[in-house]
Amino acid sequence: MIKYEFPLNERVRKFLRIEEIFEKMEAQISTGKKFSDYNCFDTYFDVMASASRTDLKVELIQEIEKQRLKIKNKIKTKKNLIINSDLKRIRITLEKSKISTGFNFGGDKFLHELKTRADSPTGILTADFPEFQYWLKTTQPRDRKNYFKEKLSHFAPIKVAIKKLMNHLRDNVKTQAIKTESGTIQYKLNPLFRNDLVIITLPSASKYFPNISSNKYAVNVHFGKNMASSSSKLVKFKLGIASF
Repeated sequence: MIKYEFPLNERVRKFLRIEEIFEKMEAQISTGKKFSDYNCFDTYFDVMASASRTDLKVELIQEIEKQRLKIKNKIKTKKNLIINSDLKRIRITLEKSKISTGFNFGGDKFLHELKTRADSPTGILTADFPEFQYWLKTTQPRDRKNYFKEKLSHFAPIKVAIKKLMNHLRDNVKTQAIKTESGTIQYKLNPLFRNDLVIITLPSASKYFPNISSNKYAVNVHFGKNMASSSSKLVKFKLGIASF
């Protein structure tokens, strides 16, 4: 099955984007293929730009507390108690964390120079930066991976908080089976609810993919089709709306 997620507000869009940046960074670090230091630095700078904002930390703490209050008002099952305990632990870690805002390199001239070159039209090139070439030639792949893991560890409280909230949101999704013969559908939203995320699930063998747009009252889905597929327009899928 293939799941497509579409945010219904800017806050969830931001959470999804940061979650994906962290996942991309971790995939680049752990890949068994040729290690791409250039891409790791570019993605690390994306992490710094998006995950170091002071307002993001405050927003995450507030959202975690909202979810804890909701769970407290539910039946005290073992699952709910565990979720509440996890959220409390994550909130405390966030509150204690000290994450430098913006591109604060703490006097690391090497990293600062890399950021300057990454922002240039040509990007990071070893021909223009001998120190970077020296670093690549004199360090082992394992050591370079550990270097990036250490850099990423400073943002761990943000990464863990966003992952926990997004998984909690996904767990709240209510799906229903739908089919369309026209290739388009309009799914009405309840404007009294805080709708946060659309999740559309299609079989892996499906030749279709959803293009999604929305407003306060409805989600509009138009299915694009693999050009090599048959002319059939019947699309069977599952659609769910998740809310915090």
